Amino acid sequence: MKIVDFMVDSQINLTGDVLELTLEGDTSAITAPGQFVNVKLDGFFLRRPISVCDWTENTLRIIYKVVGKGTDAMVDLQSGDLLELLTGLGNGYNLEKSGDAPLLLGGGVGVPPLYGLAKRLRAQGKDVTAVLGFNTQKEVFYEKQFAALGVKTIVTTVDGSYGEKGFVTTPMERLDYSYFYTCGPMPMLRAVNAAAKTAGQFSFEERMGCGFGACMGCTCQTKNGAKRICKEGPVLEREEIQW
Repeated sequence: MKIVDFMVDSQINLTGDVLELTLEGDTSAITAPGQFVNVKLDGFFLRRPISVCDWTENTLRIIYKVVGKGTDAMVDLQSGDLLELLTGLGNGYNLEKSGDAPLLLGGGVGVPPLYGLAKRLRAQGKDVTAVLGFNTQKEVFYEKQFAALGVKTIVTTVDGSYGEKGFVTTPMERLDYSYFYTCGPMPMLRAVNAAAKTAGQFSFEERMGCGFGACMGCTCQTKNGAKRICKEGPVLEREEIQW
C-alpha cells in the first residue's frame, strides 16, 4: 500500500454514467490486475474504492460509474487537478493458473479490471476470450479496446439490443476454456459459479470503510475461514468460496 498524489491527465465519458479517468503518478505499488485504489475526495470522509483498469510505470487508468455524491463529484475533475490515492490495495488475479485459453467474464463496471488482466494474459501469448455483459446497448463500453488486444470479444445484453441476447453465462456452455476469471455483481457471480466447467477466480464488490483491512467491515466467511474482501480479496478462488 502506498499513498500517492496523482495528477489528472484526462477524463472521457464512455456511456451516460460511466467515465474513464487517466491519472499520472507513481504506480509502483500496483503489482497485479484486479487490485484497486482508494480515492480521497474533498468534502468526503470515506475514500472511494475503484478498481484499476490498466496501468503503466507512471500512468493509471480507472473507470467508474456515477452512483452517488462521491462519484458525482469526480465528474468535475479537470486536467491538472490533483488527487490523493491509496494504491496497491487488495489481492489481484493470479495469472499463473490461467492455462492456454482463459475465459474472462465481466458485468457492467466489473469489466474494467478484466481489461488489465486481458492485456497481461495476451502478453504471455494466451488465447483469451472475454464475455462482456450489459443490460442494454446504451451501457456497452470497452468492446473495441478488448478486441484491439487480440481478445475474442463477445458482448451480451439482457434486452438483446446489442450483441447476444442474455447474460454473460449465455455463451459459456458452447465455449471451451482452460480457466476463468470474473468480476461483477453478486447475482452474476453466483450464476457464473453454477455454469462454470473449470476452476476460476472471482472478484467481489463489497462496501468498504478503510480499504486496507483495519476496520474489518468487509469480512466474509470462506471455507478457509474469515477473509477481508479489501485485503485477502477482492479476488478469491472458486474452491474457497461459500455461496
